[in-house]
Amino acid sequence: MPRAGCGTIFELSPSGSGSWGEKVLYAFQGFSDGAYPTAPVVFDRRGNLYGTNNCPQDCFYNYGGGVVFQLAPNSNGAWTESILYTFPMDSGCSPGNFGTGSLVVCSVAFDHLGNLYSIVVGGRTQDCTSDGCGAVFNLGQISVFNWYRITLYSFTDGSDGGYPQGQLNFDAGNNIYGTTGAGGTAGLGTAYRLTPDRGRQGWSETVLHSFQGGSSDGSNPTAGVVLDAAGNVYGTTLQGGSAGLGTVYMLTPQSNGTWTETVLYSFQGGSDASSPNSSLTFDAGGDLYSTSGGGAHGHGAVFKLTPSIGGHWTERVVYSFTGGQDGGAPSGGVVQDGAGNLYGTAQSGGTYGQNGGVAFEITP
Repeated sequence: MPRAGCGTIFELSPSGSGSWGEKVLYAFQGFSDGAYPTAPVVFDRRGNLYGTNNCPQDCFYNYGGGVVFQLAPNSNGAWTESILYTFPMDSGCSPGNFGTGSLVVCSVAFDHLGNLYSIVVGGRTQDCTSDGCGAVFNLGQISVFNWYRITLYSFTDGSDGGYPQGQLNFDAGNNIYGTTGAGGTAGLGTAYRLTPDRGRQGWSETVLHSFQGGSSDGSNPTAGVVLDAAGNVYGTTLQGGSAGLGTVYMLTPQSNGTWTETVLYSFQGGSDASSPNSSLTFDAGGDLYSTSGGGAHGHGAVFKLTPSIGGHWTERVVYSFTGGQDGGAPSGGVVQDGAGNLYGTAQSGGTYGQNGGVAFEITP
């Protein structure tokens, strides 16, 4: 019997009156189709959607693991789900609890050539064997219904990092960039790059930065990174900085192959944003946007960083959520349209209260 409450993929469309209509593209049943999608979905070049679920099988009781799925549009307007790959299962699967030996799939991303990549990390295990401390992998297609997994790099939770999260990103050469929430020289996370080994199979990792925490550096990044046209890497950390409430940082490549970190902003709490939890978004003018906790009402905020002459950046809270009809606890960052409007989601608030959530638009 199908079960409700296992998650959906939805579409929002604007109407002429300024309102928006929602269409549920697919409602997960919590059996073989998976449950609890938590990462953004991505399109391929043919209009198919790809995403991840944290729990296959019965989403209310047993079996853990995770799946990568595809949604394909049909001529009648419906969407069909296909499971591309299912990871090992274990008992005790529920939101925030993925069992003791399960592999949780964090996100999916396409490189510039259309290759599909993702991140997997162990549920609650402290054992780094069998990718328990996280891995980056590639999914390849043998036939319409047959996909295979190739592990590109497995983290050890040592100096190379551990427990990767957030979206992957790619430079023009299809090198992979991301972050880990732990590991590194101080155990406080890393920003890394994966490069294919030319002439033989396999990928090599370069740690771009090991976060040190304290007042002069961030710690524990939980989101991915973005790149500018010059190859600089930008991201957020959940903690660290001058007030211990997180940072926005930039990593700059040097001619000798090393990278230099610059903390662009340390969040101060109070009416300011705090503990940024999502990837950054560039606008056409080079400003950066994302979502965070904190804000004037303590229910989260959207913030903006603007560069100025001399390499300095100025931060401004664009909007502070109240936790009411406008939502609360925004996550997932924001996207911007051509008119400069920002769009995103918040996990709570709205018409149905704390268990609801909203999709929002912020207009300059």
